[in-house]
Amino acid sequence: MLSAAQKNTSTRDFEENLLKAMDSMYNLAYRLTLNHANASDLVQEASLRAFRFYHKFEEGTNFKGWILTILRNLFINDYRKKAKEPVKIDFDEYQGMIGTTELSGAQEEIFGESLQVAIDKLPEELRTVLTLYYVEGFAYKEIAKIMKTPIGTVMSRLHTAKNALKKMLDPKVQAEI
Repeated sequence: MLSAAQKNTSTRDFEENLLKAMDSMYNLAYRLTLNHANASDLVQEASLRAFRFYHKFEEGTNFKGWILTILRNLFINDYRKKAKEPVKIDFDEYQGMIGTTELSGAQEEIFGESLQVAIDKLPEELRTVLTLYYVEGFAYKEIAKIMKTPIGTVMSRLHTAKNALKKMLDPKVQAEI
């Protein structure tokens, strides 16, 4: 059993590590959920889960990789749970959208970038690999550990994602890449 001083040190260490990983957590959560509110909820849930199980974290290992694994596993579990539920549609929410083709200012800001739209169309595994590699700077080996897949699969998914993006982007954007 931990003493009060050990608990305070452990909590302080967790908070410091969490603050360093927070941006990465949100970036991955947004790539997975494609929704700001859902991404924030996912980050919060992963933070709580990591805090609860921080005693199982091995000192000297990669905290960011550990917590991103927790976040991704939470997303996958929630996705599987939702996949088993019947589709629910709120008629009132969609009634006003019928027949409208213009984007609101907020929607235009979020979806205005061709690259962003193309990335959002990719399957979850490809979005995750792109985010972990290009945004978070993880090596193939670290991504493989986070995603619990072989390194070859990570390399293949990254290659597939890049090729899919090339095909989806219009020629003007391709020239800028």
